[in-house]
Amino acid sequence: MIHFTHHSLTGPLCRLFYDLSPASGFEFLKKALLTITVLFIWVCSAYAEEEMLNDDQAREQCFKGKTIYCIALGIKEEKAEHPERALELYRYACKNHRTPGHLRACTPLLNLAWKMNRLEEEVAPLENRCKEGNPVTCFYLGQEYLKLVQMEAAARHLEPLCRNHFRPPDPANYGPCYHLAKGFEQTGQWNRARDLFQFDCERNAEHAQHSCTALKELARMEQVHRQLAQKGIRGIEPVEFVLLFVVFMSVLNVWIWFKGGRRGLIYLVWVAPVVVGSSAVTWIYWPDKLEYPASQWTVIYFALLQVTGTAVFAYRALYPPHVSR
Repeated sequence: MIHFTHHSLTGPLCRLFYDLSPASGFEFLKKALLTITVLFIWVCSAYAEEEMLNDDQAREQCFKGKTIYCIALGIKEEKAEHPERALELYRYACKNHRTPGHLRACTPLLNLAWKMNRLEEEVAPLENRCKEGNPVTCFYLGQEYLKLVQMEAAARHLEPLCRNHFRPPDPANYGPCYHLAKGFEQTGQWNRARDLFQFDCERNAEHAQHSCTALKELARMEQVHRQLAQKGIRGIEPVEFVLLFVVFMSVLNVWIWFKGGRRGLIYLVWVAPVVVGSSAVTWIYWPDKLEYPASQWTVIYFALLQVTGTAVFAYRALYPPHVSR
């Protein structure tokens, strides 16, 4: 049987976890609350009503142009270790999607073809469409090559689009300059990454804010590497001491919970939230700070969650509901 749920929050959820580094503490708290809300809705959606089709019905829907059924059947065949059958279904989905230009239906085909060492054969129709002057197809192929870490193939498609001011159909997409530069950065080609970030930022800083931010971060990384090469391991920045203090206090609070007795519980209720909370606020609003990586925001988020939960449990241990103060 093929199962489809009507609620699909996977894409937005992944985007929320991918970008957990907002520009301000207020935005960070909003994003944390939104993440928890989406998780709750996602779990609840598991109980939504399902549409169930047998394989023959799903195949019929596939050949009618509903390519989601082709992809679902292809996934099933791939799991059953029938790659040729899966490839055929994915190929049909890619060629016959009812919405022109909706190229994401081709992604399963390219992924499986890459695993089977048949990418060149399967990507040929899309490459021809790109050569005929379809920039959207070129942009899609460039992004797919980036996922496969085929940097020269990605550059062949994305760099001309970048230089010719191509704007993706999706206004939320950061564009070819940013994506290709990020690919260069992640593969250690920092000079090429810097050139593209700088070109995108100088051309239109308002629409290329992410490239401008990435350019600053890349400059910071290069400076750190130069310092490491000249002086060895760099010293810890003052703001990083604040982060380490938050982590230390979070660990200490756990120890106090188990070993601190009644005085420890009082500390956890009235003192620990103030200490950790004020330290977190100091870290968030530290003056002249560089952009924090997402991992550090995650540490702060879980530290605040931990100190809040510990305070609640400590309060209940001190003042049980049936005991009057």
